[in-house]
Amino acid sequence: MKQYSIVRIKKLNREFTFNESHMGRRSPSVGDVATIVDVYDGAFDLECCDSDGCTIWLEIFDSKDAEFEILDDLPSIKLPQNDFIELFEFMEKANELFHQSTKYSDPDKVKEFAQANYPLIRKFYYEILWDKLPEAEKERRLNE
Repeated sequence: MKQYSIVRIKKLNREFTFNESHMGRRSPSVGDVATIVDVYDGAFDLECCDSDGCTIWLEIFDSKDAEFEILDDLPSIKLPQNDFIELFEFMEKANELFHQSTKYSDPDKVKEFAQANYPLIRKFYYEILWDKLPEAEKERRLNE
């Protein structure tokens, strides 16, 4: 199992107890589907989210804490460092704009953001990210 793999809990070998200091709203259960957020030496963070992307639970699992079924173990996609930095800087700007409703509800700020950033959005969408999509995913999107 690796970072960003999607797994289903088949069996829990220890009891997880929820309290106010935990992130989310309950403890892990058999049948839950989660994403491996981070991998450590012999342990990993798993996050289970609802359909809106809100955290149901986030827990550190030791390798002996549960049995899992791997549902999606996508290969990593390599991105040159300069493209990664450029994409990160764009996301930083987007986060700054969309983080507060007072900013994104201002039509002038949104227009300014779009005019300043569309060339970069176009570059990443058409020239970088599309090319890295698996063929089956490209076909699925073209047939939507």
